[in-house]
Amino acid sequence: MYFGLNEACKKNHVVIHNELGPGIDLNIACRQFSIERTPSMFHTLKYKDPFYVIEFEDNNQLPHGEKWYCMLSHGTRPKYWYDIEVYRQGYYPRCGQLRSWIAKTDGIWFTRRYNSPPGHVLNWKIQ
Repeated sequence: MYFGLNEACKKNHVVIHNELGPGIDLNIACRQFSIERTPSMFHTLKYKDPFYVIEFEDNNQLPHGEKWYCMLSHGTRPKYWYDIEVYRQGYYPRCGQLRSWIAKTDGIWFTRRYNSPPGHVLNWKIQ
């Protein structure tokens, strides 16, 4: 659904959860617009801590304008990681979009809906 400039529009949310296990921290490094950019937002999320949220509005000036990328990682030797496009705007701006990413030991899980269970979408890369 698209709203005009003068109408209320709920913000979009990228939500990241750490369900890796007790004592395992999830490192998050996010950036906007391009995967080539240096991350500008950093956070360490402890197991079962309240989730990490990026809240924003779609860009109504440019089609496909709003993009967010986050590097999720945990561990040291080996290091488990994945650099993900966590949100990409559609052709038209939308309101109230959800992108929920859940870090688990078997990989990264994802859902777009509050009332829908997440599914496994990515395996960790190992460095």
